[in-house]
Amino acid sequence: MSRINILDDSTINKIAAGEVIERPASIVKELVENSIDASSSYITIEIENGGKDLIKIVDNGRGIPHDDVNKAFMRHATSKIERVEDLNTLNSLGFRGEALASIAAVSKVKMITKTADELTATEIIINGGNIISKNPTSGNTGTQLIVSSLFYNTPARRKFLKSNQAETMAITDLINKLAIGNPSIRFKYINNKKTIFETTGDGSAINAIRVIQGRDIVDNLIEISYKSPYFSVSGYIANNNVYRSNRNFEYIYINGRYIKSSNLMNIINESYKAIIPINKYPVYFLNFEIDPSKIDVNIHPSKLEVKFDEEAAILNEIGDYVRGMLMKKSLIGRYTPSKKLYDEDSSMRHFNSFTYENNSSFATTKSALNDKLENKLNDEVDYKVDDSISYKIDDKASYKVGDSISYKIDDKAESPTGYDINRKIDDKLDCNVENKSFFDVEEDCRLSDFRNLNIIGIIFDTYIIFQRGSEMILMDQHAAHERVRFEMYMKSFRESSVNTQLLIDPIIMELSVNDIDIVRTNIDSFQKFGFIVEEYGLRNIRILGVPNTFGIPESEKFIFEIIDNIEKIENPYDSKYDDIAEIACKSAIKANDKISYNEARELVSQLEKCENPYTCPHGRPIMTKITKYEIEKMFKRKNA
Repeated sequence: MSRINILDDSTINKIAAGEVIERPASIVKELVENSIDASSSYITIEIENGGKDLIKIVDNGRGIPHDDVNKAFMRHATSKIERVEDLNTLNSLGFRGEALASIAAVSKVKMITKTADELTATEIIINGGNIISKNPTSGNTGTQLIVSSLFYNTPARRKFLKSNQAETMAITDLINKLAIGNPSIRFKYINNKKTIFETTGDGSAINAIRVIQGRDIVDNLIEISYKSPYFSVSGYIANNNVYRSNRNFEYIYINGRYIKSSNLMNIINESYKAIIPINKYPVYFLNFEIDPSKIDVNIHPSKLEVKFDEEAAILNEIGDYVRGMLMKKSLIGRYTPSKKLYDEDSSMRHFNSFTYENNSSFATTKSALNDKLENKLNDEVDYKVDDSISYKIDDKASYKVGDSISYKIDDKAESPTGYDINRKIDDKLDCNVENKSFFDVEEDCRLSDFRNLNIIGIIFDTYIIFQRGSEMILMDQHAAHERVRFEMYMKSFRESSVNTQLLIDPIIMELSVNDIDIVRTNIDSFQKFGFIVEEYGLRNIRILGVPNTFGIPESEKFIFEIIDNIEKIENPYDSKYDDIAEIACKSAIKANDKISYNEARELVSQLEKCENPYTCPHGRPIMTKITKYEIEKMFKRKNA
């Protein structure tokens, strides 16, 4: 039988290092957080080869007294807390006292530190957890810590590190989060002797975001500030003009600490549903202030995850607030030309078309246009200007510069009548879905987007063109009508009573222990959703009736959707968002359907009444705009 052994300190430290130090980014996190806790106003981070060969952190914080330098590298030695009760009032980022000991156990460390009261600094060198030397030296107030040869004494762990580029990306992402979360600290980041960025440290979060994430994101941010009995939150959320394919731009801080909370992220992302495209993620930078006694940060070695009291109340309130703020603001899409308007090697300059995606080059477009012009050379071109007037230009005539052109005005001309939108647009339609959130939408701010819109024309039988002041606005007629129909259907379904389809043969279902407990506790709710359910044994239920949604009896499997979302949905149709969106899409007018100007105006009038008039149910933009200045830049009338 194996004997029980007491491990030596070296082995203990290396095991502990495995929990705290996963990769170079872990070291950067621990050291920079120490610098932040030391009240530093300037922090420099320098790395080489992804942090494998060098990590250097320099700050101007309080420093470590000479007599405490040795203790700083002992396990569970910290200046942040003295007793367990201090965890309830914790305001520092670090508190365990494991970082320096773990780092020193698997690398070569050199530290120079000095307090404001000391005349000289202290230099200490530690290799693999063993103190090599400790001497007085010259230095500024603060701490300089150099970590080199990471995992030199544990080659198996070094072998499993990722490439230099991957490790650098992880460190860069971490520093981005730390810098944005601490805008009053000036951060300088150097990679392989090249300065990547340097923040201003002026306390402005928006300036830090601009330095790190760029102007495109900053120009589309909405500032928020809110206080509730449970928390206060400040920061920025993006509108629907910017979004990403992953969660990398979802920044959440609690009391200045960057954290990952799937529940919090999901509720915020849910607020963006139907505002940004499907399978895309929003951009936001939020800092929550919560009573330290109400949260627990001591549940994960990296302190990235937290638990907090009153979680359900916090989630509901922040979800309603974020959606309310989004609906307050104008969410009309903006035209953004490509950064480089032409290829230097090409003699032909080409522009992106008026879409959200890069289309074919100008040469291809020109070729297609020439083909159409040849085919239509002898045709008359009809320009729609008003419902009752049509201007016709005879393409057969040849014109010279200075010649006058006469227009044939047909007073009897009418708008196209090939498509009867009235059979799909109800004059009495009211799109206002009841908003049960505590946050009322400021209609004057939002609906100003629909004031003073002068209809100019309809192109491609798909896009309605408006002018308002110095802006040109394009509206997608299909997306607009899809939104109108969707909110009409959703309102109708929610307000209608749920019919139940009785089953000739009851269905017996075996559930898990957790699921049967949910059904047992919420038996009345299941009846409200249209199920007739009764317990049938220890872990079985008997289904006597199922809800009849869209005129079709639901499968008994629908009960699992309700079990999984019992606290979120109030009506069976709340879980049928995608189905209702599909119905709206199929019933709406399509691209290339001809509509008259009066029908277009009626469509805009109905869209204006909708809860979300900016995007279709799938998150695509309904309107996008371009300013006169941007058009003039295209024609080189203004400097780019």
